[in-house]
Amino acid sequence: MKAFTLVSFLMLALFLACKAEDISELEKSKTVTLNNSGVLESFQRELTRVIDKVSPSVVTIFARQEVEFNPFEEFDLPFRFPIEPFRRERRSLGSGVIVKYEKGKVYILTNNHVVEDAKSITVRFDKHTEKEARIVGTDPKTDIAVLEVNAKGLKEISKKIAKLGDSDKVRVGQIAIAIGNPYGLERTVTVGVVSALKRSIGITQYESYIQTDAAINPGNSGGPLINIYGEVIGINTAIVASGQGLGFAIPINLARWVMEQILKHGRVIRGWLGVVIQEITPNISEAIGVKEGILVAQVVEGSPAHKAGLKEGDIIIAINEKKLDSVRDLQFTVMKTKPGTEVTLTIIREGKKKKLRVKIGELPEKISSRKPSYEGENLGLTVRDMTPQEKARLGVEGVLVTAVVPGSPADHSGLRPGDIIIRVNNRKINNVREFNRALDRLREAGKTKALLLVRRGESNLYLVLSIK
Repeated sequence: MKAFTLVSFLMLALFLACKAEDISELEKSKTVTLNNSGVLESFQRELTRVIDKVSPSVVTIFARQEVEFNPFEEFDLPFRFPIEPFRRERRSLGSGVIVKYEKGKVYILTNNHVVEDAKSITVRFDKHTEKEARIVGTDPKTDIAVLEVNAKGLKEISKKIAKLGDSDKVRVGQIAIAIGNPYGLERTVTVGVVSALKRSIGITQYESYIQTDAAINPGNSGGPLINIYGEVIGINTAIVASGQGLGFAIPINLARWVMEQILKHGRVIRGWLGVVIQEITPNISEAIGVKEGILVAQVVEGSPAHKAGLKEGDIIIAINEKKLDSVRDLQFTVMKTKPGTEVTLTIIREGKKKKLRVKIGELPEKISSRKPSYEGENLGLTVRDMTPQEKARLGVEGVLVTAVVPGSPADHSGLRPGDIIIRVNNRKINNVREFNRALDRLREAGKTKALLLVRRGESNLYLVLSIK
């Protein structure tokens, strides 16, 4: 499949080059053949030149970790041996790319998972040169790490700095070249295309991956994805083990921003709004009559959003007049906003547009992981009033879901026993009577879906319940 992809591209390149020549001459001669291989040779020379230029900036990274090992844990024994776990050394292998040289120090960009929990790190620059490295900083939220190496003894290191491109200009179908050390095979080159952009695969908190079919394997992590100009457009990070031609790279603009934060502050300082947000699905859109923006499912108490008056059920459609198309747009815009900066949010509340001024805060080091949730009535649903003790303990009022019938509308909505329904179509619910009344109003108005705000654990989530 890889050979077919590359050959197909080369054939297309030849065709386009021929079309660019004097077409009338082509019509006369009717002789366009592969015997004249000038275009192919030119492409091959250029590809080789680009790879020769970038390869010296790619390094091999060996990270030594100590892990605990108990040889008896793999056996299902009815008792425990009174023995301390053994500690043994494990070495992980990855790649990196030289991105900066300053004041006798070399800086290398790689993945956090390549060096995570490392006791020591060795960087191999070529087959004759290895140096110990220091971690300047890591960012698990994007899987980026920055290493520092003393440049003493490194020959012509200033010529080995990779040129960073602009990942915002990357387009699907462009050629992508991955360089790395898969399975320890140093400076392996694979060629493909950019398959997709802004991919999210659920392995880090901030994701907007470049997807490529250029082969990426274990050991490629941390190495560069480059374009035909020899510019780094991404840092290779992940593969889908069960698939072929599914590799993912962190866009270089995001990696560079994280690196600059680490080099300046020793850590990444992110802007913080303090909301749980979700996309407006077709079901939710039908229920609320809005087809744009991002839905606010929860506002963290005491957060910048809470202080500015943002409410659950608001729909954020723009920030500083810049339209937002997805949760990712809002997430990354806020992340890169300097804490203390005032921004204007354009929102829709109860069908009307409104503007709010919000002073962006700094994302706390630790914030409880809040995942949105779901809920339901006699549509395969049993609910009851909450007791005063439950309200006091949970800090919320609503109706408690005690049972959900499998295969029912409530089950299909995503409701679970233990969920607390707080609002129906943004109308606050305090008891079962109010819950039933709210559903009846919707039916009387000819509505077939109810938008439920549900509390599950510590998080809120909007769900759509069919009430036909």
